[in-house]
Amino acid sequence: MEEIREEMTEELYDDELVLTLEMEDGETEDCIVLAIFPVDEKQYIALIPVDQAEEEEADIYLYEYSEDDDGQPILGDIEDDDVFEAVCDRFDEICDEEDFDELVPTTE
Repeated sequence: MEEIREEMTEELYDDELVLTLEMEDGETEDCIVLAIFPVDEKQYIALIPVDQAEEEEADIYLYEYSEDDDGQPILGDIEDDDVFEAVCDRFDEICDEEDFDELVPTTE
């Protein structure tokens, strides 16, 4: 799988880690890190757009996650459907283990 390195910056937003993603169309989107978790010896990250953090029907972005030698995040697309399904299942388990309202931060 070819990793796609997203240009990101990190900052704290209401005590939450926020990554600014540069999308393929050149637009940027601030996303709150919901979780970084392992599936089959690889790390994955779940993100929610800041402007959707309090919505019931929010987009959740899932990426393969690693860091470069300087500790900067590298996100990779999950191209294998079976892997993507396993990552989705694991994230659902995390949401079930935690109260989802506690997992999704408020932006107040």
